[in-house]
Amino acid sequence: MKFYSGNLRACAALLLFGYLSVADADEFQRGLEAFKHEDYGTAYAAWMPLAEAGDLNAMYNVGLLYDDGLGVEKDKQRALEWYMLPAEEGDVSAQFNVAVIYDFGDGVPEDNEKAIHWYTQAARQADEQAQFNLAVMYATGEGTDVDIDKAIYWYKMSADLGHAPAQYNLAHLYDVGEYVEEDNQLAMQLYMKAAEQGDSDAQYAVALMYDEGDGFIEDDIAAIEWYERAAEQGNMRAQFNLAVMYDVGEGVPEDNLAAIHWYTAAAELGHESAQLNLGVMYENGEGVDADPAQAMKWYRMAADQGSRDAQYAVALMFDEGVGVPEDNVAAIAWYTRAAEQGDPQAQNNLGAMYDAGEGTVINDREAVKWYTLAANQGNTIAQNNLGAMYYTGEGIEASRLQAYKWFLIAGELGNEDAKDNQELAADGLKRPELKKARKLASQWLKEFKAQ
Repeated sequence: MKFYSGNLRACAALLLFGYLSVADADEFQRGLEAFKHEDYGTAYAAWMPLAEAGDLNAMYNVGLLYDDGLGVEKDKQRALEWYMLPAEEGDVSAQFNVAVIYDFGDGVPEDNEKAIHWYTQAARQADEQAQFNLAVMYATGEGTDVDIDKAIYWYKMSADLGHAPAQYNLAHLYDVGEYVEEDNQLAMQLYMKAAEQGDSDAQYAVALMYDEGDGFIEDDIAAIEWYERAAEQGNMRAQFNLAVMYDVGEGVPEDNLAAIHWYTAAAELGHESAQLNLGVMYENGEGVDADPAQAMKWYRMAADQGSRDAQYAVALMFDEGVGVPEDNVAAIAWYTRAAEQGDPQAQNNLGAMYDAGEGTVINDREAVKWYTLAANQGNTIAQNNLGAMYYTGEGIEASRLQAYKWFLIAGELGNEDAKDNQELAADGLKRPELKKARKLASQWLKEFKAQ
């Protein structure tokens, strides 16, 4: 959802209302000309006597100078004082700017109730930005109780006047069926209106609906067109999705160079999955020469954001000395981060490092702990390793029955080493024990495959 901005009204939009003497009108015009040439001191000098004499337009202009700190020191309180009379007399721009000052509390105490009052005054005069800001405040419960009906009313008013952010927010409500009945057709109409005005979030939303066929026939060509429009404006999500489509050849011929380009754009903006995918492409030499150092750079950026897969990739590169000097201590640290997020490969490898004492002292109990977690997620190497720990009694009480169970499970899932180990574990087990082990393995496999 989009949130409101506090943009002030441009002075160039001011008009001269009411009666002024010829001399005063000349002074007012002199101030406007000075303002246009960024000679704010002259503008202030021309307008201040008129403002003090009660001219509403001059009051507004002086307020604007104080509001933005143009030719005078920025002073929101004084801006508010000069805006107030024009606002009370119905000047819509003054009403909006008063609302913004109270809304953001910049230089004056924040007062959302007063902000709502003045946004409402401007909104009733068909000010689309005020209508939008008012809708957001009702939607979020800022300065008032949440009132979705009023939020939707003002979003619609603003959207009907062509305000793209309002069109987007209203479309989003219909898109996800939040507070209103889901209506993908109406959502698309509203997204499209905002998209055609250049709103990149709306362009992304249009692309996503075509991409996923959400309420429409899936159209990859249209999706790419709108992703490109949004991506070229710097929309990070569009850049990532566009990269994926080039990467896998969805709607376009596979193009690794284009994928690299858009992954990089999104990655530089901090998109975690783009950083991860870019790391994979540099590691494997897809669209670029293989470059382990670049791969590590992008993996590390994603890993620092919490990407489990990237954390595993970083750990593996430290473990194997690819792109960086081998560093088992660093490998342990990164395997641990990924393992604690549930990555079964990281859990197995971490178990193996504790098992062998690589980067740490040998700790069979820790090895068993991590092997068990990975084994229960279906990692056949961990299952085989766990079976070996049960077989030898390292880190856990020896049990050929449990060893046979895990070897059997891993073998059923395709691990050839485990198939060989089954025979060793079976040796010495009595028929009832073999039967029980097979039953336990069968039950585990049934539950695992049902997940």
